[in-house]
Amino acid sequence: MKWFQKIAVSDSRVRLEDALKHLLECDEAGRGATVDSLAGALGRPRGEVAEILGQLRGRGLATASGDAHHLTEDGRLYALQVVRTHRLYETWLARETSTPAVDWHRAAHKAEHHMDAAEVDAMADRLSNPRFDPHGDPIPTREGDMPRRSLTSLASWPDGKPARIEHIEDEPETLFRQAEALGFAPGTRIEDTRHLDNGSIECRVEGRTLAIPAAVAPLIHVAGPEPDEDLPAGLGRLSDLPISGEAVVHSLSPSCTGAERRRLLDLGVVPGTRVRCEFASPFGTPRSYAIRGALIALRDYQADRILIHPPTALA
Repeated sequence: MKWFQKIAVSDSRVRLEDALKHLLECDEAGRGATVDSLAGALGRPRGEVAEILGQLRGRGLATASGDAHHLTEDGRLYALQVVRTHRLYETWLARETSTPAVDWHRAAHKAEHHMDAAEVDAMADRLSNPRFDPHGDPIPTREGDMPRRSLTSLASWPDGKPARIEHIEDEPETLFRQAEALGFAPGTRIEDTRHLDNGSIECRVEGRTLAIPAAVAPLIHVAGPEPDEDLPAGLGRLSDLPISGEAVVHSLSPSCTGAERRRLLDLGVVPGTRVRCEFASPFGTPRSYAIRGALIALRDYQADRILIHPPTALA
């Protein structure tokens, strides 16, 4: 941990910490890191990477056994602190800002090299010490423990079995953008899954039938829903409510985060609230909704994130 506090913010620190994260990933997977694997992870020449590994060994953060490199206990604690900083910062961005999800990773990668342990612990306290980040990745504790859980890739999930998204890999970014565009986030319920011949997966999500591309499905990790987590029949999205239609708010979608979530809650969009679609603009969006005696305008992408009971639920 002393290295986390003493190495100045510099290109050298960034390279060393990125290397430590790769070694941690390899150790967690039960394999050692090599010059070639680190060169690929960092996108740097083999000669430069060999020097980085030498620096890690010289500082007592890594050891070598043949071609494989592993973290020492000091190296593991340091790497976990870097990962902790990254994931807590992403959590802060998701909860407290309007930063788009696709930008969380890059912003957190920068922050992880500039914050010291005391700042990170203070941020964790402000966030009530979350166990998982907004992608569903476990956040190491300040003592250096990493929560673990067993998850299954959606690509191998059985047809017809309901699931709950627990984790979405945020790299490669192009595929993460596709998952985010589908409205997926940890906590999203998936039903009626069906593997298609082209490798994609058709499923029912929040009242809509979606096709998840074959390349995106392996990035999504799921588990079975909790026993008391049954969704009401006919659950839909506010954006699908017709003009003059009425419904009851069930919840905000898990993909609704940060400032957007706080705004909707402040407007009274909470479970059990009655809502009526009054009229739409000439272009179809935004639409005006009567909620708790007030008219509020929402664009379709905002109304997409509000889950409703069908009108028959009012009877």
